[in-house]
Amino acid sequence: MNMNMNINMLKKISIHVLLISLFILPVFVFADNTSIPIRITNPFKGGDSLSELITTVLNNVVMPIAAVVVVIWIVWAGFTFVMAQGNPKKIEEAQQRLLWSLIGAGILLGAAGISAVVQNTVGALIAP
Repeated sequence: MNMNMNINMLKKISIHVLLISLFILPVFVFADNTSIPIRITNPFKGGDSLSELITTVLNNVVMPIAAVVVVIWIVWAGFTFVMAQGNPKKIEEAQQRLLWSLIGAGILLGAAGISAVVQNTVGALIAP
């Protein structure tokens, strides 16, 4: 039993050493000054500064997804109104869904407005 455990441990260690050597070997091979130039372009086409990147991600990724989610939520609330069929408890639930979806839409619009105000204020403070 002890011999079997030692063989299994030896196998695990040898696998780890092999994997580490496969990942470390290229570092030593390309360690001279003739390394391959790697350039990663910005996929968002937003600019080079952090604020431009954040603005681009918010405007091109977060806001469209959030807008679609709000529209789906409003449609779902309307569907819940239709399916309530006069049941007061289900109508109240549908009203709550609609209320929260409209609150979410308001938060989205408010966030976009606050973001624009902060960006303009910081831009005015930085520019001479």
